[in-house]
Amino acid sequence: MTPDKTPPILYYHRVSPDAAPETGVTPAQFRDQMRFLKVLGFVGTSLEKALACPTGHPGTGVPIALTFDDGYEDNFAFAAPILLELGFTATIFFVVDRMGGRADWTTDPVWRGHRLMDVSMARDLVASGFEAGSHTLTHPDLARVDDRKAREEISGSRERLSHILSCPVTTFCYPYGSFREGHPAMVRDSGYRAARTVRRYRPFGKSDRFRLACRPVSGRMGFPRYALTLGAYRLGIKGGDLS
Repeated sequence: MTPDKTPPILYYHRVSPDAAPETGVTPAQFRDQMRFLKVLGFVGTSLEKALACPTGHPGTGVPIALTFDDGYEDNFAFAAPILLELGFTATIFFVVDRMGGRADWTTDPVWRGHRLMDVSMARDLVASGFEAGSHTLTHPDLARVDDRKAREEISGSRERLSHILSCPVTTFCYPYGSFREGHPAMVRDSGYRAARTVRRYRPFGKSDRFRLACRPVSGRMGFPRYALTLGAYRLGIKGGDLS
């Protein structure tokens, strides 16, 4: 662990006109948020690229990693066009064995049954500069499975996603933000370069690339709060993920 020098990371789930507040934001809300980032001098980019150059290049803006969990079809239909219009990209964390299907890993009706991007859509995004990251094969709670199953979900998803999209897969996201102590090392040993949790930043915290903190964004977060949070990030007030 080193003093925190990572770029700020935002994470979303759905971007859709019918998104329940706890699951995501509407396209209008998302557009306002992305425009505000641009006004602040941020450039939305993938987690991989933001980590590679956390301070950016002169004249290109300050990197902020935009990440989306699960790979919902509405990310392709609504979020991606807004991002590309503003010159932004993002990382989509795909549940590899559910691509082209529906979210089936929960019984919660607010989350269950939403359509997921198919391989063709994912390839289009990768061709447009988006990053494909892994969110495991089937979206299990890794803290509740044995090591063999965890390794299959972590390593196997990277291999399969890289194969079907013909691109490197270097970042991982823990489903539900849940993992056991040995899992970050398992992620690293599987060939990933970084992994995101759902943990929020802690003041004066430090950063571990395989337990990266983030700021969740949903319809429950009003624009004033969003603006205050991102303004603080622009001033370098963020913290890390570990105390």
